[in-house]
Amino acid sequence: MEAAAEADDDTLILRLLDERPEEALDRRARLWLLDPAGEHVAHVTELSESVTIVGRQPDCVICLPSSTVSRRHAQVRREGGQYYLQDLNSTNGTLLNREPVIGEELLHDRDEIGVGIYRLIFRYS
Repeated sequence: MEAAAEADDDTLILRLLDERPEEALDRRARLWLLDPAGEHVAHVTELSESVTIVGRQPDCVICLPSSTVSRRHAQVRREGGQYYLQDLNSTNGTLLNREPVIGEELLHDRDEIGVGIYRLIFRYS
């Protein structure tokens, strides 16, 4: 049953990515925050700063209000034309494509980031 649920998640993410909203068509980096049910993109954040902090604290660029998210949970850092994901010693860890982030990981277009109960999709197209 769990494998079927994962397949459904994969199918849903592929469908969302194929929709390609207008804001993802130019060559800029963005994070798509999926709604809690995972059925559509709830919010899009352009990664315009050199460092984007994701966490529960209200001053984070991407604020995720849940006890499963640390105050300063993770960061996305831009270096040249590349983006890197790093966990900031969060309590529950950060996932990249369902694997724990160790150190700093290079992000690729359509990577899935897991922060607590939330899923974000990195777009760089």
